[in-house]
Amino acid sequence: MFKCRFCRFARRAGLLLAGAMLLGAPCARGDEAGDRFFQGKRPMMTAVWAAPFGYEEIKSNHAPRGPFLGNGDVGVVAYTAAGEQTLRISKVDFVTDGWSDWAGSGPAALPVGEVRVAVGAPPACGFRYEMDELAAELRMTTGTAQQVAMTTWMGAEENYVVIELENLSAGELPVVVETSALDALPAYTASVGIRKDVAQATRRTKTGDSVRWVSSAGISTRVVGVAAQWERASGAKARTTFALPPGRPLYVVTYVSGGGTDDNARLREAYRKLKSQSGRRLLSLKKRKQEWWKDMWTRSYVETHDSLLDRHYLSSVYLLASAYNRRSPACGGMYGVWNMEDEMMYHGDIHLNYNSQAGFYSVFSANRPELALPFFDFIERVVPEGRRRAREDMGSMHPSWQGKACRGLLFPVSALGIGCFYGSYWQQTMNAPFNVPLFSWYYEYTGDEDFLRRRAYPFIRECGDFYEDYMRKEPFGDSYRYTITTGGHENSWDLNPPSDLGFVEQTFSLLLRYSELLGVDADRRALWRDILAHLPEYKIVRPTKQPNQGLPVYAKNEAGWDWPAHVIQLHPVYPCEVLTLHSDSTARQIARNTLYYYGVSQRGFTETMNELGLSAFVMGARLGFSPEILAENLRTLIRRAGANFLIADGHHCLEKTAAVETINSMMLQSVDGILHLFPCWLPEPASFTRLRAKGAFLVTAAYDGKAVTSLTVESEKGTPCRLQNPWPGKRVRVTEDGRSVPVSQENGLVEFATEKGKRYEVCFD
Repeated sequence: MFKCRFCRFARRAGLLLAGAMLLGAPCARGDEAGDRFFQGKRPMMTAVWAAPFGYEEIKSNHAPRGPFLGNGDVGVVAYTAAGEQTLRISKVDFVTDGWSDWAGSGPAALPVGEVRVAVGAPPACGFRYEMDELAAELRMTTGTAQQVAMTTWMGAEENYVVIELENLSAGELPVVVETSALDALPAYTASVGIRKDVAQATRRTKTGDSVRWVSSAGISTRVVGVAAQWERASGAKARTTFALPPGRPLYVVTYVSGGGTDDNARLREAYRKLKSQSGRRLLSLKKRKQEWWKDMWTRSYVETHDSLLDRHYLSSVYLLASAYNRRSPACGGMYGVWNMEDEMMYHGDIHLNYNSQAGFYSVFSANRPELALPFFDFIERVVPEGRRRAREDMGSMHPSWQGKACRGLLFPVSALGIGCFYGSYWQQTMNAPFNVPLFSWYYEYTGDEDFLRRRAYPFIRECGDFYEDYMRKEPFGDSYRYTITTGGHENSWDLNPPSDLGFVEQTFSLLLRYSELLGVDADRRALWRDILAHLPEYKIVRPTKQPNQGLPVYAKNEAGWDWPAHVIQLHPVYPCEVLTLHSDSTARQIARNTLYYYGVSQRGFTETMNELGLSAFVMGARLGFSPEILAENLRTLIRRAGANFLIADGHHCLEKTAAVETINSMMLQSVDGILHLFPCWLPEPASFTRLRAKGAFLVTAAYDGKAVTSLTVESEKGTPCRLQNPWPGKRVRVTEDGRSVPVSQENGLVEFATEKGKRYEVCFD
C-alpha cells in the first residue's frame, strides 16, 4: 500500500516539474543540448534524506546543514520528524545592534522565527525528503500511516514561503500549523498576534540608549483553501488545526516582512499580501518562480564529465542565486541569508579580507553578474564611514599611525550588509582595495560604461587616494621605490607583502587605463605611472618547511616569512590579475613553485580551513598549474560535503563557490583582452556554454581532450574579439550568419571585428 502511495507522489512531483519545464528552459533559447544537459543532471542535483532529521542534526551557526531555500532576502532551513516539517526563517536585514562576543561588539544578524506543519497520523515507514536544487523546491513524504506530501518553495522576487499540502490517503487528516517568533533571548522581544485568519509573529532586536537602531521582522501565515482559526499557543506562538481532505491541495502561505533599521515589521503589508492570495494566484506566483530559476540556470553551464565537479559547480550556482538577488534590501554576509542561530559565527558578517569577496568571484564569468549588485550597494553605503576612518582612525589600525591621516578609504575586517562596520582592522589596509577587482570585473565582463563612470572608477580612485598617502617613497639603490608596511596576514605587520603590492599594482594600473578611457584625471597619471614603475619586487626565498621541492618560492613579506600554509602572497595572480599567463616565464614558474609548496607539499589545498575560498585553486588555473592536481584536490574537498551538498568547515560558506571560477578559468581566460580556450584543462573532453568573458562576450566551446572542436562567440557590445589561436599553425575562419568575417592573424593571435548582438562561429580551414 505504501509503495503505491509513494509512487503516486513521486510521479506527481515529476509531472509537475516536467509541466513547468523547469529543466527544459534551454529550449526557449533553441538549445536542445542544454535541455538534455539539465535533464541529465537532475538526479545528482537532488539531495535525499531517507529518515527524519531533527533540529540538532541541522543546527548550525555557519553554513546551512539541512535542506535550504533562499531568495536573496529570506532564508529557510528545514528540519523534520516523521510526520512534520519545521522551517526556520531568517531575513537578510534583520540585524541587531549591541551584540558582543569573542568576535567583537556591534551589529549581528539574527534569525526571525519558524513555521511548523504537523500531520495527525501515527508514525510508519516511508519517510522521504528531497531538496531539488534545479527546481528550487523541498519535497517531503511523511513517514506516517496515512501519508501527506509537502512541497515547499519561495517566491523568487517576493517574500512568500509556500508549503503545498496533498493528502495521499483516502480520508481526512488533521493538520496542525504553528507560526512563532524565536524567544530564546529576553533582550530580543518576541510576540504574536492574530488578525482574522492570519497569524503574525514578530521578533524585535535589543532596545536602549546603547544601540543605534531597533529592527523588527514578522512572519505572517495564512492557510489558503480551508477556513482555519488561529489561537495563541504562547506569547510568541500561534496555532491552528484543520482537516486536510484527500485529492485537493491546500497551501500554508507565509509572508516574511520588516527588517531594516526603522523598527517596523510591516505587518499590515504582510496581511494585505496574504489576504490577496488564492490557489490560482499561488499557481501564478509559482510560475514566476519557475521562470526566474529557468533563466538563472540557463545563463551558462559547463560539462566536465565528472559527477563530483559537476555537482559542486551546479550546487554553487544554486547557493549563489539563493543568497543574492538584485532586489535584496541588504547584502548577505558569509552565510548569505541563512543566519539561523542567534550566535552566528562572526556575527553573520561580511568579512572584507577576502571571505565575502570570494563569494562573488564566480558570478562574472558564470554570466550572472547581477548577483553582485547587492554587494556594490553595501560597499557604497560604507564609503563615507571608510573616508572618516582614513582621516581620523589610522592609529587604531596600527599604533605607528597614531595622529596621522590619509585620504581615501580605511575599512575594518568586519561589517554587516545594512551598512555598518564593527570590530578591528587586524592591522590590514587591504580591506577596501580587496573590492577593487569586483568593481572592475563588473565593467570588464559586461561592458557597462555607465557603471564604470558612476560606480567603479570613483571607488577605485578612492583606493588610489589612500595608497598615495599611505605608501612611502624612499631611496633604493641608485633610485627610489614606493614601499608599503601593513598586515599581509591577519595581525601581522609586514614590509612589502606581495598580498598588498598586488592590490597597489592593480589599483594604479586600472586607474591609468580607466582615466584615459573616461577622459578624466589626466593630471594624476604621471604619479600613478611613477608608482607603478618603482614598486618593490616580490621577495623570493627557499622554503623552510619540510617537505618541499627545494625550489624558490615567493615569501609573504620582504623579511622572507614563508608560513603559514596558505598562499596570500599570490594575490597578484588572483584576484589582482597582475601576474598572468602573459607574465615573465620565470615569475610564473616561481608562482607555480609557491603554489605547489603550500598546496601540495604542505597539503594546504585540502588541510587548511579555506584554501578554496582564498582562491588558491583559481590561482592555479590562472598560472597553468597542473590541472590533474587541481581537479583531484577539488574532488577531495567536495567529498566532504554534507547531505545538502555544501562543504562546511565550521566557519565559512559562500566562498566555497570559488570552485565555479576555478573550473571556468581552467576552460576560459581573458588575459589582456585576449581569450584563451581551455588553458588549464585536463586531457579529457569538456565543454562550456555561454561563459562570460571580458569585453562582454558570451563564449561557447567544446574540447575533445586534445583540441577545441567548436567555438562560438556572441558579442554584447560590439568590441573587437581577440583570441589565442585554438588551433596553432592553422588558419582561422570566422562567419556570422553564414557570411565570412575578415580575420587578422599574426604570431598566434587572431582578431576580428564584431557588431553588437551578433553571433560568430569560429573554426579553421
